[in-house]
Amino acid sequence: MKVSFGKISAKGTFAPVWPYGTDLYGRFVYLEKGNTRALIAAFDFSGTQPKEANRWRREVAALTGIPEGALWYHELQIHAAPYGEQLKGEPMDKLIARSAEEINRMISRAEECECFVCESDFGTECSFNREQYVEGLGGVTVWTGMSFDEEGRPYSQNKDIMLLRGYRPDLPAFDKPIYFDNPNDPKAYLFRFVNKKGETLGTVSRFAAHPDVAVLFELRFHPNRKNEYHYNFDWPGYMSESFEQKYGGVSVYLNGPCADLSTKKGYDGLDLYVDAERECKRLAKWFGEKLSADFDKNAFGIDVDSVFKAETFDIEVPIKEDIPSSLAELREETPRRVAEAQEKLDKAIAEGAPAYKIKRLIDDRWRVGAIPHAVIETLDLTDEELASRKVKVRVAALRFGGYLFVGVPGESLVDMTLWLRSQFTGVKTIPVDQVDGYYNYMATPRSMTLGGYTYWQSWVAREGIPTIKRELTGLLGEFMKD
Repeated sequence: MKVSFGKISAKGTFAPVWPYGTDLYGRFVYLEKGNTRALIAAFDFSGTQPKEANRWRREVAALTGIPEGALWYHELQIHAAPYGEQLKGEPMDKLIARSAEEINRMISRAEECECFVCESDFGTECSFNREQYVEGLGGVTVWTGMSFDEEGRPYSQNKDIMLLRGYRPDLPAFDKPIYFDNPNDPKAYLFRFVNKKGETLGTVSRFAAHPDVAVLFELRFHPNRKNEYHYNFDWPGYMSESFEQKYGGVSVYLNGPCADLSTKKGYDGLDLYVDAERECKRLAKWFGEKLSADFDKNAFGIDVDSVFKAETFDIEVPIKEDIPSSLAELREETPRRVAEAQEKLDKAIAEGAPAYKIKRLIDDRWRVGAIPHAVIETLDLTDEELASRKVKVRVAALRFGGYLFVGVPGESLVDMTLWLRSQFTGVKTIPVDQVDGYYNYMATPRSMTLGGYTYWQSWVAREGIPTIKRELTGLLGEFMKD
């Protein structure tokens, strides 16, 4: 097995609209064994349209000789980073050229390696599930402003941070703390690759939580917050820098499925960019020191000469029935649908309807306003794709050193992580989020029933995630055969 690491700056590939607090990077790890080659690219971006992400894969494959199905375009969903149209067209042309140049250098300098890994269990210490069912109301999502009790358990009684559009229900459930204790993903990993001289070539780390801390000020209500935005690689970037300082080489961070997962971040007093930046550094130090301490104590060598293979699977996922069948219909009907949804909501509140009915109308109001964003800005769907009622998503798979890495589309929920681990190789399965383009939230049947942010930001039909799981059972089953 040979490996090499690389890193490029994204400065100059896209037109900046904010000042830079930190640089934004693409970080690469290249693996080679015999005639099999694979590369994972992890970008400090918020979300690239799937067509552009897959163009990166296709053109980089042609420029480097690495098979397209063995190239991963992974994004960390950094909130203080470019998104969608900002990465389309000429910016992607520049990113492809810069990436291919660095990857070709990496191929030429790949070295035989050994690899050591630590499987760390963070428990509920560092992250939590930000969705919960509130009795008499329904499912709510809390982005930020969570409270923590003496044992560190997340809870809230604050109706104003639950995305209720100003509605403040008078319910007994709010008389005591509402704990956000649904499942999260406690697993963190650190891989360290060393050459025959014992020198570190690079590290690969993985956890699962939103890197949305560098923009925490946007949810604070001070008048200057629109002027506080800076590009920032958030806590994963600071953590990667700490690993590079400690171990050497380039450090690549991979983010796991985190649509419903949040770091245990602060809120009070985070009014300015400098405050949010300080919180990013605090979390990076906390996570990095915990993971590296576990590595230094518990790391073990893995067999780099075991099965090594990579493949990408295409799966057609049904579109939710409330999404129009053409762009013209979407543009023409959205204002009317938004007005009707708002009118129903206002009427229900005025008439004192039960809270659970008002909550569903709140979700409906959010929902109709979010559909254009998902269809046009995120997915960039055509009339033909809308009429087909299906969207093709890609799932990437990589086997290395006894581990199965699975790259899933969009913002998947922790449900996907738990299912993959139970279906295949337990903690040896490492799910990675947002691979090969941003597909918005991949809502499960449960999240659609409960409502909340995941429900109204998703384009998938109720049978969408079951369809992916059903297809993957056979596809990954075959992939796991030696």
